Amino acid sequence: MTYTNAHRLFVQASMSERFFTEAKAIDMYTKACDANNAFIYYLNTSLALYFVILVMSINKERAPEEFQEFVSTINQKLNLVDMEFRRSHEEDDGNPVWALVNTNGDEIAKLATEYSPVEISYFKRLIELIVTADDDAFSASSIMSLKEASKIKTPLTKSAAETLLQRFVDDKWLIQSQLRFIKWKIFYESKNNSRTTSLSERRGQRCDVQECKSRFHHHCARRYFSSQNEKVCPACKIAWKSSNIVGDH
Repeated sequence: MTYTNAHRLFVQASMSERFFTEAKAIDMYTKACDANNAFIYYLNTSLALYFVILVMSINKERAPEEFQEFVSTINQKLNLVDMEFRRSHEEDDGNPVWALVNTNGDEIAKLATEYSPVEISYFKRLIELIVTADDDAFSASSIMSLKEASKIKTPLTKSAAETLLQRFVDDKWLIQSQLRFIKWKIFYESKNNSRTTSLSERRGQRCDVQECKSRFHHHCARRYFSSQNEKVCPACKIAWKSSNIVGDH
């Protein structure tokens, strides 16, 4: 596929979003293609200059594979500058999302952030706190999160930490639940029929056997077990109990 102004429009539109749903991505794709197919004709008369816009292919039905090819064409250009559009899924409901990501993790790339070194240090402490929470809770109370602000190399005041926490939430790096718990905003890549035997699930269900590492997101569990004759752990084969929850519920 030839790289056109439609691709450029899509990239420009996406840069205002940290991530966006696939529905929004397809909507931006459709509008970018429609705009690229609009031709302006100039009609000169003795009275005035008229601008007549002829829009072709507006609201045209486009196949999903056309969108995938469209994104692949963009990524061929973006890869030259260590950028790429990637597709992932919401952890809670499995809905697909897209994001423009930096594929280069070198020291220079790490400087491309709106946060100061102190703020990044605090964020890393929060992630450590969330990931190491007891009983696979994968969350931390607001009180615990604020206490961590005093433990970093350059401590933050409680007021500054509260403001920064809210900023992390507003910027969609963290989620604050109704129970005032802070959680890491994560996505996952669907592999192996939505099943995993690692600790990548932050909220979902786990095997009843403590030594077994099988985990499911709730929506993945529903989809997986609906196609099975027996509701058993895919790894150790014992009965699977949906009541064994990982993370907050």
